[in-house]
Amino acid sequence: MRPFIDERDARLWNADARELPRLLDGEKADAIVTDPPYELGLGTAGDVKRWDSTGIAFDPAFWETMLDIARPGAFMLVFGSPRTWHRLAVAVEDAGWLLKDQFCWLYASGMPKGEWGDHAVDRALGYADPRIGTGRVRDSASLERNVAYDTAYAPQTPEAARWSGFNPSLKPAWEPILVAQKPREAMLGRNLLEHGTGALNAAACALDADMAELERRYRLNATAGTRGTDPRGGGVYRDCGAAAPRPLAPRIPGRHPSDVIMDAAVARMLPSDAPRFYYCPKARDRPLVAETRMVRPERRDAAWRRSCARLGLFPDAGSYPASLLDPGTLALTVPAGTARLAHPTVKPLDLVRWLTRLACPPGGLVLDPFAGSGTGLEAARAEGMRAAGTELSPKYLPLIRQRLDRPVQAGLF
Repeated sequence: MRPFIDERDARLWNADARELPRLLDGEKADAIVTDPPYELGLGTAGDVKRWDSTGIAFDPAFWETMLDIARPGAFMLVFGSPRTWHRLAVAVEDAGWLLKDQFCWLYASGMPKGEWGDHAVDRALGYADPRIGTGRVRDSASLERNVAYDTAYAPQTPEAARWSGFNPSLKPAWEPILVAQKPREAMLGRNLLEHGTGALNAAACALDADMAELERRYRLNATAGTRGTDPRGGGVYRDCGAAAPRPLAPRIPGRHPSDVIMDAAVARMLPSDAPRFYYCPKARDRPLVAETRMVRPERRDAAWRRSCARLGLFPDAGSYPASLLDPGTLALTVPAGTARLAHPTVKPLDLVRWLTRLACPPGGLVLDPFAGSGTGLEAARAEGMRAAGTELSPKYLPLIRQRLDRPVQAGLF
């Protein structure tokens, strides 16, 4: 199958993620960094498949195919939902991956999604919301256009008033990122020599630190309990017969990367002398193509499939942005209205760049089987790595093309 994007450092197929092993034709990945569907059951029936409810993220057979195309010792970082990540973790583990850790990405910008109790009770009693919506649409890439209200809801019945202030949902403020590893074939050193995988690039992702203070603590921990210098008493920090003594100085220029990531708003809540973490806000740069003309095939016949194959497009999608098609292919379609092209779950580029740099050795191949708006492909390119991936929905292809057409930006961290 022809890639939709085929460049020196980036390849993308408009195809099902399960096809990635066949499309790579024996090429192996040095790392996988991806944001699969959270399986929350959202979407509309007009999509290729009902978005976010296909079950692929919970399918051990899928993650086993990812295991087969990864080098021994390669790391896989997978975004998940607080509600469903446990099923993701079980599927990944059942496929043969080793669960090594989990990032906790903290942010302060989440909003509770539940319906307020007073509104729900009034609705159950047959009372319509009397407010008039302004018709505004949120800037974020939501699945549906949202009506905004300028006034708060006032309960219309005594029964509803009793439930004012009640809501079935908590404010979302974190997302897990699963850290998995394909089992090594040998001891770490041998695996690094033979496959170039097996360890995280901690030095390249070190966090800011007061190096003088950090070196003082290293020296204290290395000598504590041996010369009566332990101010905390006892031998807690003594070597205690470990295979190697505690180092006298840091091995990397900064604090070792931790498994907590937070945005600046959360970081400001911590005391000024708290340990440094990696700060990253939720995505602000969301690719958008507004009011795009959409078309659908008049017939899904051999001519249509030949045209899709020539353009590198998945032939069985519901509809397509007209801008993706050449005149000959457009002649085989009929109008399908207009659509606002925007992805609902864009991750911040800085965060994905940091994760990619951590998981993949320099110059390696990073896979993203759920490319979405193309954040993973852009991140790999910005880090000087090669990227390959799949995206099933044609409506996101213009967003990916838009990302890869812009110049590489220097990182903010």
